Amino acid sequence: MSENLSRTLILLEHLSAAKRSGVTVAQLIEQTGLASSTVYRIAQELETLGYVLKSSDRRLFPKFQFEQGMSFGGIEIGHLSAACRSVSADLVAASEFIALRKETLFWHVAEAHPMQSIRLRAGVGFVRATYELDCITRMALAHRQRAEVEANWDVTGFYEVGVSGRKVPWDEAQEKIFTVDTADMQFDLMGNAKGVRRFCVAIHGEQGEFAGLLTAAEAATPVRDVDAHVAKVQRVLMGAKSAVENGTDTSRPKQMQQV
Repeated sequence: MSENLSRTLILLEHLSAAKRSGVTVAQLIEQTGLASSTVYRIAQELETLGYVLKSSDRRLFPKFQFEQGMSFGGIEIGHLSAACRSVSADLVAASEFIALRKETLFWHVAEAHPMQSIRLRAGVGFVRATYELDCITRMALAHRQRAEVEANWDVTGFYEVGVSGRKVPWDEAQEKIFTVDTADMQFDLMGNAKGVRRFCVAIHGEQGEFAGLLTAAEAATPVRDVDAHVAKVQRVLMGAKSAVENGTDTSRPKQMQQV
């Protein structure tokens, strides 16, 4: 794939994901990591061609829907997108579907809630290494064989989640990874260095294979009743996981924003 095409597809994904609340060019630059000149050029071309509408506050609203026609373990991306919308609505938080691509995590779905208390940098097309031992790394690598991780990952490169960023030796890292219950929920109550607290469950395909991660992401602020909060998130995520894996429709009607 050419570099120009790759950049255009990433922007189309991000624009399509912002169909309800719109997105500014500055946000697109931050979310995609692309050069500002590239984002401005493509956004202007799309507006000229009528694929994007710019509102009075300079937010861009797509006049198209763009979604990769792919599946994960036999699960269509559209069903995963619907699951993220459902989780986001139920928890007033962000929700994501993240797949493992070789040694990196790739964001295929990123559903924001207009009332969520934190703005995430990660959006559709975001790529991250799997060395920070947060819940998404632990859950993803728990689905790999120990020998595979040792052969393909730099086992000296793992580090602790949060602001300390402490290097974690392999004997400690593998204990954190391979004791994960892949049928349950993982989370980091204290959040990461960006102040984001994620909860995640693994989505498994038709043959029980690892398809990816369904998350809920919120600000890592104190909660009054930790046990009740964790139990609520677990109930929502496990319910969405079950619905997706069993082929139940998790979508709910949404009112399109008028611009």
